[in-house]
Amino acid sequence: MTAPELPAELTRVVWTLHRRLLQALKPPTNENVRPPAQVELLHLVAEEPGITVRQAAEALRMQPHNVSSLVTKLVKDGFFERIPDPADRRFVQLHPTPKMLEASKQTSTDLYAGVAEALSNLPAASTERIAGALPDLWKLTEQLAPVQS
Repeated sequence: MTAPELPAELTRVVWTLHRRLLQALKPPTNENVRPPAQVELLHLVAEEPGITVRQAAEALRMQPHNVSSLVTKLVKDGFFERIPDPADRRFVQLHPTPKMLEASKQTSTDLYAGVAEALSNLPAASTERIAGALPDLWKLTEQLAPVQS
């Protein structure tokens, strides 16, 4: 593959992998499938407990009022707690509830099992190449991270 083709092909495979992972994601027991925007917000708060609505909106490239609407729904459904920011009580931090942590654990376990099964269907050499590429892919994500202002 030539250098000019690599960015396009890598971008296509990452987007396709992301989409397929979302499609494979099963809702936790006794829950319904959630829209992708809610799923993204759930993952973000799980990764960054204490994030504010504005920070979440920036991370997800959404309008704050749209994220606020998602938060309202997810609080009502018992997945988030709004806790006043100790540094500035005008803002709230979003924290996962025990219900969300359990649901996240269940969906992650199911998703990891699906990925493990898919990897087991590949030749060993393919799995080794994928594993070998992971450190470099993580470095690439750091290079693509937005610069904090």
